[in-house]
Amino acid sequence: MTTQASAVATLLLLLIMVSSGLWVAFDARRRTRPWGEVIAWGLFATAFLGLGLLLYLLWGRKTA
Repeated sequence: MTTQASAVATLLLLLIMVSSGLWVAFDARRRTRPWGEVIAWGLFATAFLGLGLLLYLLWGRKTA
């Protein structure tokens, strides 16, 4: 893989990670979660792309 293709792939993955984290954070805030929980879910979903999003969809979206 060339250097340019690697840079594009890295940028694309970073964009997907950040957009996933933002979506989770906005969704958690829309569901009136406390700010601490919103930030925690957003960071977790950003850092652990597949696992964070999956856990949020299965566990975090449940209403209290």
